Amino acid sequence: LIDSSLMGPDHWAEITEDISANYFDFDGFVVIMGTDTMAYAASALSFMLENLGKTVVFTGSQIPFCNVYNDARRNLVVSIIFAAGSDFSEVCICFNDKIFRANRTIKVNSVGLDAFDSPNYPPLATIGASIRVNRDLCLPPPRGAFRVHKTLNSKVIVLKLVPGFDDSMIHALIQHSIDLKALVLEMYGTGNGPSRKQSLLDAIRLAKEKGDQRWGST
Repeated sequence: LIDSSLMGPDHWAEITEDISANYFDFDGFVVIMGTDTMAYAASALSFMLENLGKTVVFTGSQIPFCNVYNDARRNLVVSIIFAAGSDFSEVCICFNDKIFRANRTIKVNSVGLDAFDSPNYPPLATIGASIRVNRDLCLPPPRGAFRVHKTLNSKVIVLKLVPGFDDSMIHALIQHSIDLKALVLEMYGTGNGPSRKQSLLDAIRLAKEKGDQRWGST
């Protein structure tokens, strides 16, 4: 066992290897892990498993399975039912009676049972007396052969912009980095940034000159 906070690309690759090795023997797959980095792992697998033709469901719990009162049993049972019986060709997260698209999901609550949400995309399905599936949100079946990508480049840094931040820190980070491959800036609103802040533009220009990829995130 490993705490989810210790998991990274190497562990994600191990999960893809297990799925690949058993891909044609099972109707679907359930991955059980801690919730802290579940959204990261599930999102990564959604890109690592190309042309996925089966349902892969990530789940976990806020309260340990060993406790008399817990959410683990319900999440696990629903995940197994959904993985075995649905025709979703993608990676999902199942939590608190909702099925989310993995790469649209974030953890929003550390103490409540409604730990995950997909702020800009509706749930793929909700569970009540029956499973209500939003068919119009389903991905189409894959058109190519199933492939697994296990090589990830982790030489990426993500920075959250805040008003009044010191651009010299970003500049120094880029200037003295040796193997940095990409810089992701988490910006304001729908992707707005201080476009007239010359020191920030100089830092971004330096990254471009060094060959680093630059990305803006909303």
